[in-house]
Amino acid sequence: MMELSSNSLATLIGLKMPLRRRGIDKASSTAAPSPLDVAIQHLAHGDSMAAYEELVPLANAGHPGAARIAMLMTTRGRRLFGQTFAASPSERERWHRLSEGDGHDEGHGQRSSAT
Repeated sequence: MMELSSNSLATLIGLKMPLRRRGIDKASSTAAPSPLDVAIQHLAHGDSMAAYEELVPLANAGHPGAARIAMLMTTRGRRLFGQTFAASPSERERWHRLSEGDGHDEGHGQRSSAT
């Protein structure tokens, strides 16, 4: 399977690839990867369905980054990954709103409706 490079899909959609195991200091190598990191690793190793299965619960829980990727996968899956990814119309609509930053703040410049 082809591994994504730094100029890959993750970069294009504004996400950083998690560090590879080699070259990481011992203190950080024991930390468990976040679910988003796991999904990105699946993408990096060409397992897009496993990535999608990790992203859907995150997107449904309100994670804007996961929603952005899941939305991309449902709308452009055949072209980008050679397969389709199922999502209900309500999921797709919610993910679109999340990916646009409506009402959620992930700490990366997205606006929040909190007053």
